Amino acid sequence: MTPPPAAARSIGRRGFLIGATGVLAAAGLAACGTSGAPGEADSPQGGPGFPTSIPNRYGTAEIKAAPQRVVSLGITDHDVLLPLGVVPVGLTKWGPWESGVGPWVEPMLRGEKPKIFGSEVDAEGVIALAPDVMLALQSALTQEQYNRLTSFNPVVAQPPEAIDYGVNWRVQAETIGRALGKQDEVTKLVADTQARIDRTREANPLFQGKTHVTVRTDSAGTYAAYTKQDARTALLEQLGLRLSPAIEGLDSGGKFNVKISKEQVSLLDADVVIVTTAKATDVEAVRNDPLLNNLPAAKRGSLILLDDYDLTMALGSATVSSIPFALDHLTPKLVDALS
Repeated sequence: MTPPPAAARSIGRRGFLIGATGVLAAAGLAACGTSGAPGEADSPQGGPGFPTSIPNRYGTAEIKAAPQRVVSLGITDHDVLLPLGVVPVGLTKWGPWESGVGPWVEPMLRGEKPKIFGSEVDAEGVIALAPDVMLALQSALTQEQYNRLTSFNPVVAQPPEAIDYGVNWRVQAETIGRALGKQDEVTKLVADTQARIDRTREANPLFQGKTHVTVRTDSAGTYAAYTKQDARTALLEQLGLRLSPAIEGLDSGGKFNVKISKEQVSLLDADVVIVTTAKATDVEAVRNDPLLNNLPAAKRGSLILLDDYDLTMALGSATVSSIPFALDHLTPKLVDALS
């Protein structure tokens, strides 16, 4: 998954510096906003699956009862909430869409309009929504930010050992299902998504063993090839494709992508090359990129330029909700490129 721009990557420190009056007022709101019978949240029996403890990179989220009000701080965590019938009261904007969510889940908002958090979310804004739990799996939440937020209510942050914005789609879904007490529903969601991947692979044996490279570029001609740490690569490998050895052999420092200079563009060649753009407005410039068009893959018609930005974002999101959408739109392009 591609992290958002640097300005959008973290919850700003200034937002967390609220005074004692603001903290007390917010805490009061949280108490008033919790649904259920009086004392239910403090009961040792908070419903099936509760209480539950969910470890994360910074500590453990102790959730006493099924959350009724959820804030989604992870950039794609709403992709799991919405198919479970849970509309978050607030979410971090993802992609260019006004609703803050992709078209694959937008109908699931059911006309509701969660508060949209942008590049800098302040604690007052989050707490004013009286969340029972805050989800921040696909995020770059820091220890300091976690400590401040979790002092109000539980925060389900990045799983242990996960890199920022790099939580596997299964782990993301299963962790959120546990936090909500909806493990059975999530098990079905995960199974359905995996079955869709498996059917696509089985229906397209020509994918098996073919090499691929997915590259992100822009109108300025900068190139970054996605590595095995990235969700795009993981999905393509589940379809039977394999990352080009030329890219796999480069040291990315454990990051999502590795920079490729203009002098190294030949490294981007593979049986199929998928080109994504930083912005939708970059597509036309990239279409005419002489270096990319000189690749052997381009000359034989095996270079796929994603000119549908919804598809670009779905492929990068890689969630239980976006993967089927991505497969619907990408599979025919892969077949054409490899036939």
